[in-house]
Order: sequence, then structure tokens, then C-alpha cells
Amino acid sequence: MIEDNCNPIFYETIDLTFEAEDRSEIPPVVMDIYDSDGLLDSDDYISRCMITMDDAAVSENEKVPKPKWHDCRIDPKGPKEGELLVAFSVVDMDFNFPCLAKDQNLSKEVPTAEYNISC
Repeated sequence: MIEDNCNPIFYETIDLTFEAEDRSEIPPVVMDIYDSDGLLDSDDYISRCMITMDDAAVSENEKVPKPKWHDCRIDPKGPKEGELLVAFSVVDMDFNFPCLAKDQNLSKEVPTAEYNISC
């Protein structure tokens, strides 16, 4: 959770192990997005992002892949509710993959705009 941020960036690596001959045999990755209000039992479901490896930004070598945007939806056939920027690496079991540094500048990958709202 990142406090007071509508565009949080998480620098996390999650290892998932699958036995597969190629990427097409890897099941889709499903990510559910929640809003946490900080109150007990008050996490609000926002949307879901389901990513197949055929549609993902994937690296099969030591290079960190350029992240790719994926649509998030409440209903799979409904309108887009947001986007998730993520990349994957498919590597051998004994591979020691380097993590992205927390100080790495992803501003070119995550465009933002300033807005003024008056009431």
C-alpha cells in the first residue's frame, strides 16, 4: 500500500514457478486491484487485470523487459477501469534475475498530467 497516491509504483518481484516447455503453457496472471482506506476490513475492490504471456512484455534473457500497459476491468466485457504497467521474465529455475532499483526513473513509462479543479 502506498499512502495518498493515485498512481502508485511498486518495485516488487514475485517468483512464480511453472513447469512449461514454452510460454504458451504458462497460465494467465490475474491481479486484483484494491483501494485501502486504512480502516479495518475496508479494502474496496477496484478492478482486475488478467494477463496472458502471449500479451505480456516478456524477457527470456538477462535484460529487464520494458513494461507494458494492460487494461483493468471490473467485468471482463465491461469498460476499462484503469491500467496496470507490468513486465515479466521467463527464466530457468536457477536464474538469479536482477530486481529494478527503487530509485530507477520510470517517468518515461508512466506519463502524468497536472490538473486544476475548481469548485
